[in-house]
Amino acid sequence: MEVIDLNLPSGTLWGATNVGAQSQADNGFYFAWGDTFPKSNYIGRTCKTYELDISALKFHDFVDSSDVLAPNYDAATQILGKEWKMPSGEQAQELVDNCTWQWIDDYQGTGKSGMLGKSKHNNAEIFLPAAGYRSNEQLIMDGRCGGYWTGAPNFVAVNRAWSIAFEQNVINVFNHGLRYYGYSIRPVTRKR
Repeated sequence: MEVIDLNLPSGTLWGATNVGAQSQADNGFYFAWGDTFPKSNYIGRTCKTYELDISALKFHDFVDSSDVLAPNYDAATQILGKEWKMPSGEQAQELVDNCTWQWIDDYQGTGKSGMLGKSKHNNAEIFLPAAGYRSNEQLIMDGRCGGYWTGAPNFVAVNRAWSIAFEQNVINVFNHGLRYYGYSIRPVTRKR
């Protein structure tokens, strides 16, 4: 996995592609929150973390002492190796806050739309494809929006977790993603 150094205050490096993607414009795999593999049907009963409140998530070791997904349930760690993980909510917010964002209809001639972020610190760029999301057996809103999981659960609303979500001219970090939805994952690592 190539890294993008946006010179963020925390030193976090972002992956150049989504987990499972072959290129920057590729959607990659979709994951329910806490699942470490893609699947064909995204419904509540097939999601291990669905209907577990924060106490149950901790009791069953889905989240670690930092209140993010434990490595055994972090798809980025399981697929890419121990140096990679899903971003925390803070890392996701740092990315959103430290870049200027622009909707792109045709990223580098690939025909793929999404959000292009340019670092406010060093002008490095990161592209997040508008990969839509999966619910049941359907891919919804591909090319129109993006949902990217963080490793952070919503502490108040059972069945939800934090994600980077965007449409054409808005990008934000939200706590409303239903955990059984299939969202993309953009992994992070630290400077070596």
